[in-house]
Formats: sequence, structure tokens, C-alpha cells
Amino acid sequence: MSKYSLNKKTGKNYCDELWRILIRMEFDNMCPVCVQRGETSPEKGLNAHHLISRRVFKYRWNLDNGIILCPKHHEFDLEISAHTAPWAIEKWVKDNLPEQYLKWVENRQDLECEGKYKYEEIYHRLEKQYKAKTGEYHMIKRISTYLLSKDKSQIVLARKMQGKSISELATQYGVTDGQMKKFLET
Repeated sequence: MSKYSLNKKTGKNYCDELWRILIRMEFDNMCPVCVQRGETSPEKGLNAHHLISRRVFKYRWNLDNGIILCPKHHEFDLEISAHTAPWAIEKWVKDNLPEQYLKWVENRQDLECEGKYKYEEIYHRLEKQYKAKTGEYHMIKRISTYLLSKDKSQIVLARKMQGKSISELATQYGVTDGQMKKFLET
């Protein structure tokens, strides 16, 4: 995998995205409360929810601090919802996911911030967890786009001087032909 550095904004975004994917995998893309299977598109599917607020960076990307929920149990149900009735979701987790509940309770006693975060380390830790589950590395499309932007002059030069096709360049950088074409047009 190519080496890259992640600044604060993109680092958080990349880590958040990979964390959400891992939480979906952890719960087999299914809301454990109502056993509703999620759709593949995030806007119509399930929501990854932080048991301890995502503002507590110490646990923001910890897989024990996440649960996947359907929109109803994430925000909209008055009886059991992570946002509308958090006491009910806590009771549900305690009754149905006791090991995760114990880690959650233990961790929420220690909410101190550890200072500056090294997003590359966090991302690589999440990536190793992803590889352990799937057998392959995960490259978020935005990371590929980030790598493209760092190498734009080299890509343009390879296209002009070496006559590389869009498909060859796309394969080399791990993006689709459409992404490479759009990238070269900008």
C-alpha cells in the first residue's frame, strides 16, 4: 500500500468511513434490535452509532464503541432509539450484548482525551482489522483520489509522454476508468 499522510480533516473522515464499514461488518449489516437488513447505499441503509459520543476521540474509532442501527432505532422510535430514548438502547445493549455493554461501561468511566491524534496510525489499525475480517486491504475511493491529486503532474506526464491509456492509469492508481477520466478533465 502506498504511504500517505493524513491531515486532521481528511484523517478523521477516512477513519470515520472505515470505522462505519467495520461496524456494519461486525453486525452483518443488520440492525440487531429489529433484525432489519441494511441496504447497500448508506443514505437508505443502516447507521453506525457511537455508544460513547464520537466527540470522545479516545473511543471514536474503537469497534467496541459502535453498533449498527436502522433509522428507526437510531433516531426515530420513541420507545427504543439511540438518540430519542438512549436509556432504552442502553438497556437493550445490556440485555442482548453483555460483553459489549461491559466494555462500554468501563470505557465511559475514562473519558479523558489523549491529546493529538495520529490519523495514519488509527487508519492503519482499522485497516488491519478490516483485513482480518475480509482477507484484503480496504482502499477508500477518497484515499485513491487523494493519491491522485498528489501525483497529478506525474499522471499527466505519463499520459502525454508514455501514451498511457486512461484504463492503464486507473488500474495503476486503483480507481475506476470514470474517476480517472474525470480527474484528468479537472
